[in-house]
Amino acid sequence: MKFLIWAVIVFLIVAWIMRNKNAANRAGTGQSGAAAPGRNTQSEAILQCAHCGVHVPASEAVRHAPGAVFCSEAHRRLTYPDA
Repeated sequence: MKFLIWAVIVFLIVAWIMRNKNAANRAGTGQSGAAAPGRNTQSEAILQCAHCGVHVPASEAVRHAPGAVFCSEAHRRLTYPDA
């Protein structure tokens, strides 16, 4: 039983040292743990299609003059057939 208690204590000390070492390495390189390297951290607006309600990124949305946003050109034509 004594051996088990000492093993747990040693494991916790080693885990604490490794965690502090990793945090110091991240701080030294200017990286935070929040974003992975090489990943795009900019967010993009998500808009809802006026026809079906599907959410699409703003860069992929089809816009109409009155301000309506659609997920595809087909849904824009279904909603505004004369345009």
